[in-house]
Amino acid sequence: KEFKIVSFYDPDKSHCHVVGTSGDHEELGRLMRREARRLRLSTAKVKYAVSDGAEWIARQYRRQLPMLDEHILDYYHLREHVIEASHALYGEGSRPARAWQEDLMGYVWQQGSLVMLHRLEPYLRRHRSGPKHEALTALREYMGKRVPMTDYPTFRQRGYDCGSGPTESQCGTLTKRLKGSGMRWDKDNAESLMALASLYHSGLWRTYWKAQRTAA
Repeated sequence: KEFKIVSFYDPDKSHCHVVGTSGDHEELGRLMRREARRLRLSTAKVKYAVSDGAEWIARQYRRQLPMLDEHILDYYHLREHVIEASHALYGEGSRPARAWQEDLMGYVWQQGSLVMLHRLEPYLRRHRSGPKHEALTALREYMGKRVPMTDYPTFRQRGYDCGSGPTESQCGTLTKRLKGSGMRWDKDNAESLMALASLYHSGLWRTYWKAQRTAA
């Protein structure tokens, strides 16, 4: 039904190491820890994560990858939440909705999430009930839980990525073979194919099979 994927890569994206599992979040957490140890992530000068902000992902990072310097919320996932609130306020696709989106995302990009939260307050006072209030409250609560993850001015100053594009791309690439027209897979075979795809896209195909032949 679903694969969870973690991707490790360097700043210029010239090297990538990716693994995936159809298991639950605990299984992915164990994969995170195993692969981080294999890559000696703890010895890297700079090490941070970019994710969609799901709470289960943050829990696994804290538990399995305590060496990370920062946890960053993918900018475009935040934008999706802002867009949703703008539709509730002004209507989907309207010019005021687009302007409101750009204003809020400009604040968070240039000045950080605390400024963005401050800018939400007048709208919350204006809309004290109903769907607009609910949408604004949901956005405020979402942001309030992720303030340390949305310090984009500082992250950009340090040269960090603020988007999870490379991992999102791998999600489609690794599962492409599984999603062919009319294909059906049982769990074990899907896991096996994902393992092979991970080897290939991590540049370890020849290394792995050479080791297998040597062991045989």
